Amino acid sequence: MAGAWSSFGADDYVTVSIGVGHPIMGSQEVSEAAMVANFKSSGYSYPSDVYSSKGAASIEEFVSLLCQAANSEGVRPEVVYAQAMIETGYLQFGGAVKAEQCNFGGLGAVDSSPTSANTFPDVYTGLLAQAQHLKAYASTDAVNNTLVDVRFKYVKRGSAKTVEKLSGTWASSESYGTSICRILDSLK
Repeated sequence: MAGAWSSFGADDYVTVSIGVGHPIMGSQEVSEAAMVANFKSSGYSYPSDVYSSKGAASIEEFVSLLCQAANSEGVRPEVVYAQAMIETGYLQFGGAVKAEQCNFGGLGAVDSSPTSANTFPDVYTGLLAQAQHLKAYASTDAVNNTLVDVRFKYVKRGSAKTVEKLSGTWASSESYGTSICRILDSLK
């Protein structure tokens, strides 16, 4: 090839993707027991006084419902778990959202109106809404259950396929996804 500095052409290049991130959609990779152990090792008490009447009297029941809700929408349960622990301070709450609201993803608690957080009737419905909201970000597929996430329609579908991409979108913090990933990585 006259004038070329190399005999290699465009067809000779290889593209490599490194560190694709933590996918939101997919099969469960972490056991319920590992999530329960993570919660118990946090040093926080499970709020059974609040959740006994809302379908989850123990952390074991909570994690079981979480896995059912997430798996039913094709969302990785460990992602829902890690996000719920970040959003609620290991179910201690203390911010704009109250434990009684069964809102484990901070749905509707936006910076401009923190008192507008959604309320759900029980633990399962709150976890299903969170899983559906994650699905809205990570996929363009329809929900598999009755839509309980009233904010689903506000999400740009498929805009965040990985946990890392939730930074600055689900929450305004640029380190939001990294915080969730720390818990995710500790579960393995």
